[in-house]
Amino acid sequence: KYKMIVNENAKFLLIDMKNGGALRDVSTLSGGETFLVSLALALALSNEIQLKGNTSLEIFFLDEGFGTLDDELVDTVIDALESLQTSRRAIGIISHVEQIKNRVAARLVVKEAKMGEGGSKIVTEKN
Repeated sequence: KYKMIVNENAKFLLIDMKNGGALRDVSTLSGGETFLVSLALALALSNEIQLKGNTSLEIFFLDEGFGTLDDELVDTVIDALESLQTSRRAIGIISHVEQIKNRVAARLVVKEAKMGEGGSKIVTEKN
């Protein structure tokens, strides 16, 4: 749908393939589109770091942004993230969106502290 380029002034621009290759400023993206482009950049940077580094990066955490996506895009993003997981790379998602919680096979859930019971608790849950 989009290709991203950096112009001669080091500014990010999009090539909008759905609109005949028109150039767009990234500020014209919707919230969901901004999330998808940011995710693509983060994953690409993670991959480059992995390829150039001497140490393997075994987990990638993604913090929120899913609330800006419609149901179809949530499914698309989760499908893509699931396909990126390997035995050497896990992807952690931090989210409050129910659709995400229901799609993820294993979760760490933070339970808030209760009076007289100590601090917060972390429990594991599986679908």
